[in-house]
Amino acid sequence: MTSAFNPTSGTLNLSNFDILIVDDCQISSMYLFQLVKQLGFTQIDKAYSYQDAIKCCAKKRYALLFIDFHLEQAINGSELHDLLKEKGFISPYARVITVSGDNTTQTVIGTISKGQGDYLCKPINKATLQNKIQNAFSEYQLFKKLYKLLEQHKYDELLSTAVSIAAHKNIVELDIFLIDFLYEHDKNLLLKLTQETTFSNRKNYILARLKVQNEKKLLHPLNLIQATTQLCEKHPLFVQAFDFLSLLQINIQHYEESLNSALNALALTTRSPHRSLSVLKLSLICNDKSEFLKASHLLASHLPISSPSWCSYLSECLSYFNSYIQQTTSEIDKKQLILEQKNFVRRCEYRLTEKQKVQLNILYNYSISKRLIEEGQIAKAKRLTLKATTSFYDNLHQLNTIVLIELMYLLSFFGELWLMTKVNTVLKTKTNLDNYCRDCLNILKNDSELIQSIAQLSITIEKLSDSKTEQPTFDQLSNELQRHPYSSELCINFLEKIIKLSQDLPNNLNKTIDLINEMPLSLELNLRRDAILKQLHAHIDIDNELSLHVSQSPSTLNIPSFIANR
Repeated sequence: MTSAFNPTSGTLNLSNFDILIVDDCQISSMYLFQLVKQLGFTQIDKAYSYQDAIKCCAKKRYALLFIDFHLEQAINGSELHDLLKEKGFISPYARVITVSGDNTTQTVIGTISKGQGDYLCKPINKATLQNKIQNAFSEYQLFKKLYKLLEQHKYDELLSTAVSIAAHKNIVELDIFLIDFLYEHDKNLLLKLTQETTFSNRKNYILARLKVQNEKKLLHPLNLIQATTQLCEKHPLFVQAFDFLSLLQINIQHYEESLNSALNALALTTRSPHRSLSVLKLSLICNDKSEFLKASHLLASHLPISSPSWCSYLSECLSYFNSYIQQTTSEIDKKQLILEQKNFVRRCEYRLTEKQKVQLNILYNYSISKRLIEEGQIAKAKRLTLKATTSFYDNLHQLNTIVLIELMYLLSFFGELWLMTKVNTVLKTKTNLDNYCRDCLNILKNDSELIQSIAQLSITIEKLSDSKTEQPTFDQLSNELQRHPYSSELCINFLEKIIKLSQDLPNNLNKTIDLINEMPLSLELNLRRDAILKQLHAHIDIDNELSLHVSQSPSTLNIPSFIANR
């Protein structure tokens, strides 16, 4: 059996080509197994679930994997492919052939765009299968060599090999590999390469040239948009071109046109969470509720639960829902969006594991808390936030990174320093943050006003905790409480000060009490609060006061930008 193209050897060495077939249908798996065996292969393993596939790949480095797209399990074949790549269970040069009876454009493009392989439609033809395996072996040998050169930092040899082969063979993944390498290491050389006759008319190189010209500002934005539009018209299935066109249109604030381009990209790859979120964001800007809700449905239906960023996708979508709810003036639309947000959460639950559902519900409660803050219902928002988190007070490391970041946002607003310190300690241990997590953290780090405010609060609480230092006066404590009116530690210290000094009870005491009453705080704060409330019962009828009290917004609500307008 001779390889169609092999840069290292003229023949296919069957004994060194390990194959794994992943299919939950044993009949289909056995049929494919027999076909592959008839082609002369002997090193063939079978896995009937994604768990078995992971175990197999953990033990052996496979050269080729056949993965059934429609695994009737928690994750489908496409998500299994992502998981194996993410966890390093397959090498970057291993080939993956997705097998499916679904030959729709969206499924085929969405699968092939992942790289590392091909698509095989059922029913399987032996001749087609043989051709697919030949190509897979050729590409396996090629990319194995290129990645080895990359690891050895032999960049000159890597470039000469890749350019030479790319000039004679139109292998899309090789083109992308070469373009990505040059884009990172030498953009000028990439620009020169894309202008050579051999490459100048190939779509991936045209797009690469436009991207470099955009970054270096070599073309006027409108000329770039015109050239990219022509590329999209010539290649209507070239989803990356639509992505780039949408970005260019955003840069000149042509949001309606950008939304149309993003919708074209999403229509070609309906399972892409990034493109769903792009449409959500642009629909929000353009106030297109219909497209917004359609994109949220797609994201919920195809949420990639095996991706490490699954929770970030949820957080971002919930954030867009809140923004849309806040900006709409129609009460009918507002109620519909609140209901649709709840339905989005329910749809996501169908795809998630039990542990993931817990994180989702926490995020949803945080999202509601932000909305309550906007409405001025601070005590209710604080109580909901802490109740959603209370079971993790001693196990914060079990929470997803974006959940911790969202929690830090809210705690910063409430001034809950006792919990912020613990969250911050855990966040420092988190690595491999995705872009959304990094962006959210940067918003916090770059808010100098917030940082200064928290630092001042920290100094005050340290003084209150240390009996050896000079304690703040009642007036100083009152002033600090005005700056941080929702801080449990300040509220408790303020009430303790009132009792100790036998001060007259202030008129707004019920508001202060409401901000700590029935709040799940730390054990120490809970004990201090309960002791205070017992003593105050001797002075006022707290139960009646609180039953009549509805938390109102202060005359000026100092809502940080990361909550009011993320």
